[in-house]
Amino acid sequence: MLRAILTVFGVAEILRPEVLIRAAERLALENPEECELRPWTVPVARAEGVAFLLLVRRGGSYSRFKKFLGIMGLLSLLYPRQYLRYATKLAYTDADACHWRPWVYQATRLVGLYYVVVAVKELVRPSRTNVEDSQST
Repeated sequence: MLRAILTVFGVAEILRPEVLIRAAERLALENPEECELRPWTVPVARAEGVAFLLLVRRGGSYSRFKKFLGIMGLLSLLYPRQYLRYATKLAYTDADACHWRPWVYQATRLVGLYYVVVAVKELVRPSRTNVEDSQST
């Protein structure tokens, strides 16, 4: 399911990153009209979409990607305010003017928890090599 969600998200980021960003701003920011994106935000969102598609379609890369998501998830789970503050500074020229709706911090924690669970499941999942070795003996 994660693969399907990331694929849809990746395609949306490639095709229409501005629409996706503006929709997220209207939903999550109290004052989206007062927040100015940095010039690189849209191209980086598009590149992120390409990276998602490449990573979710390759076996070994996808496994490493899920472990990386776990690290990012742990940070957003434990430190949602700092995580959002850092991301806001990266994406907006006037980060201090951007005010997140209160529920966004809890949503950031929940997404982080989900990413941690995905990574833990990936870490405890028997690797294909180990399964093949046990079947050949």
